[in-house]
Amino acid sequence: MTAQKADWARIVQAFGGKRVGVYGDYMLDEMLRGEATRISPEAPVPVVLIGQPDLCEAYPGGAGNVAANVAALGGEAVPWGVVGKDDSAGRLLALLASLKIPCATLVRETQWLTPRKLRIAAHQHQLLRVDFERGSKASPKSSASIVRSFSRRAARLDALIVSDYQKGSVTTEVCQRIFRRARQFRIPIFVDPKPALPDLCRGVTVVTPNRQEAELMAGISMRDSRELERGGRHLLKRFGCEYLLITRGSEGMTLFEAAGAVHSIAGIPRPVYDVTGAGDTVIAVLALAYSSGATMLQAAKLANAAAGRVVLKFGTSQTSRRELLEAIGGDQA
Repeated sequence: MTAQKADWARIVQAFGGKRVGVYGDYMLDEMLRGEATRISPEAPVPVVLIGQPDLCEAYPGGAGNVAANVAALGGEAVPWGVVGKDDSAGRLLALLASLKIPCATLVRETQWLTPRKLRIAAHQHQLLRVDFERGSKASPKSSASIVRSFSRRAARLDALIVSDYQKGSVTTEVCQRIFRRARQFRIPIFVDPKPALPDLCRGVTVVTPNRQEAELMAGISMRDSRELERGGRHLLKRFGCEYLLITRGSEGMTLFEAAGAVHSIAGIPRPVYDVTGAGDTVIAVLALAYSSGATMLQAAKLANAAAGRVVLKFGTSQTSRRELLEAIGGDQA
């Protein structure tokens, strides 16, 4: 193993015990698998035959998948967000508990519909996704509870991730208040944004949009390297963040530093089975690596290697420390 890979391996081993706050939209992801053998005579759609409908696979989704990735990589995830008092919430909390993720910090609202995504797949291909959700926003009472809970626990955090899926848990007001508290303890802040709430990105440690999100926030096309650099520098200046990491799918990532450097990280050539949740894996690794002493460039390269592993899996999934160490041992980081 080269000296560089040995450094990466030491960083990955240091993930153990790192405590990462994950504030965001917690959802239930489900998968029904079957066989599509014919087209319906009623409409030009496939008929999916599901022999065991009771065996619906379920996973933590959204910010829940970020927390699950932190746990799978050896860290300790502390979740903040809003869930309902419905069946989906009960199943989601049980899944998180099975991963040793404590759920006492999640706020439950009676009128909240816990977002649920049901995917129907045949032969390793998603045919349909049905979303169960209600356009709502966390109540003032729930938001205040999140801020109080975060404030009590902030001193024990090594990093904070904001995972916004635009389901209502994440608000600008709550972010402003918990960010102030995080900065008091010099906690690095990692934001996976949505273009509708760009103010969440201001003054944080790193923002991790995909290319489409970056284009929408910048109002600039980023189809080639010159456009990408122009748009990335524009966003970095607009947000006043320390780093901007634009993920580009199979093409890799581009890391922009406030100091001026721009790093292009090549994608890992491999078949892609499913990109579901790859961004969750990226930000989890990024936060764990940076809080374990990695430079942001080292953290981004590790995140790139982890994303290259998770896209080999079908459905919502995570990457373990063992898998990441295997990726580092090859020529993938």
